[in-house]
Amino acid sequence: MFVTGELGTYHVRIKGEGKVTVLLECGMMHTLNQWANLQNELSKCAKVISYDRLGYGKSGIWTSERSTEQQAFECYDILLALNISSPLLVVGHSLGAYISFQLSHLFPNRVQSLILLDPSHPTLEEHEQKLYDKLLYQFALTMKGVNQLKILKAFPNRLLNFFIKSDNDNEEKEIVEAIKSKKHWKTVVSEWKNLYYSGNRIKEELKKKLDIPLMVLTASKQSGLALNKKKQAQLLHKVENYHKEYVNSSSNGIHETLAGFSHASIYGNSKESAKTISKIIKKQIELLT
Repeated sequence: MFVTGELGTYHVRIKGEGKVTVLLECGMMHTLNQWANLQNELSKCAKVISYDRLGYGKSGIWTSERSTEQQAFECYDILLALNISSPLLVVGHSLGAYISFQLSHLFPNRVQSLILLDPSHPTLEEHEQKLYDKLLYQFALTMKGVNQLKILKAFPNRLLNFFIKSDNDNEEKEIVEAIKSKKHWKTVVSEWKNLYYSGNRIKEELKKKLDIPLMVLTASKQSGLALNKKKQAQLLHKVENYHKEYVNSSSNGIHETLAGFSHASIYGNSKESAKTISKIIKKQIELLT
């Protein structure tokens, strides 16, 4: 379905019913199909909302640069348009954790519980992930330029599908469409360009105390340029400490590192991983009922 608010028109998917509403916030470059498996699981006990941010998927275009602060306002715009009044649990993955965290600070009376899945962290982005992020940003710039020249339009979708691994046909289709979309890569580049500003806003919010339950789940398999086991272990230890800063900003914070999970699988990119993550989230839903 499509929802039009004060700030734009959003592609939204709502599943399930319940006394609690769960809002799922995508990571960078993702559409609502990122959440297909997890949304199915959670919809058995709650109303679950996923959506495409402006500039992604089937949502409309944006007119304000893609800082996570601006995107948090747009997220609230959707809640108002949908007239959501039930207790709200927000789940954010990666960059979506920035948006979720800022949403809870900008509208403290609206969010009752917060779960961050392997969240981005400003210090992590500035140090351990700096080179990795630069490479991804250059890739995004390249893809934006390629799509401006319409080079990928000639590529058959079946060739691009060969490089995409997903057990969700709709997600595969949207990933291919995104690869060929100028709008998509323009949005990605804007998010990267605003990452420094967004990170500074998060630093400021981390100094304040939240009076809501906040859970952070860390992926044991961290992405980046640390290739050997020793460096991977060192990176994980640093990431855990960064994630605990989120936890410590809440009067009711919990941290857990999930063994065997990567940055991708922690949001439920398969039916199996979605079942594991949903069990954890369902416990938080029960606390709000």
